[in-house]
Amino acid sequence: MLGEGTSRVRALIELVMAELGYGGIFLAAVVEVVFPPLPSDLLVPAAGVAAAGGVLRPEGVILAATAGTVVGALILYAFGRRGEPVVRRAVRRYGRWLGIREAEVDRALLLFRRYGAPILLAAHLIPGLRSGIAIPAGMSGMPVLPFSGLTALGAAMRAMLQTTAGMLLASHPLLFFSTLFLIGAIILMGWAVRALARLIFDKGRSRKRTFWIARR
Repeated sequence: MLGEGTSRVRALIELVMAELGYGGIFLAAVVEVVFPPLPSDLLVPAAGVAAAGGVLRPEGVILAATAGTVVGALILYAFGRRGEPVVRRAVRRYGRWLGIREAEVDRALLLFRRYGAPILLAAHLIPGLRSGIAIPAGMSGMPVLPFSGLTALGAAMRAMLQTTAGMLLASHPLLFFSTLFLIGAIILMGWAVRALARLIFDKGRSRKRTFWIARR
């Protein structure tokens, strides 16, 4: 009974990944960098399961995920190259919807200026940091070729680890699927709570500012 259920889950994963293909993996990686609440971290290991079944090729999965991450990072890098005033205005206006605050930009900028290239490479192995480090790299004026090379190297390392994990867990897809679901739920809930807390905080700060202005 359990073996039959496991086979069905694996077949479902392989069917979905066959439909998405390498193009879907690439697009998910791009979107995940630009809009972190949609994580490709759940998709690449699933592609590893499909690769273990022969539906996809491991090197194709790694290449698609790496290319998508590089393209997404270059979009944010180009935005950062527009300069601090432009970035800060955009973060003040739209940051709450993307889960980005100006203080976080300051911290990421300080981190990048302190550690440079090594932190850019390591960021791709740290959840949540790979999206935030591309903008400071652009703001700091890092040349595009070193940025692209380090981003590609870090993204390839992460994609290899995720694909390998998916292939190793291919014989236990029920456990794999439930783990992915749990991780995805935690990530999405964390982003939702974070966004709500910031919205409440911003409203409270705005009301407090209005109150003090009225008293004057």
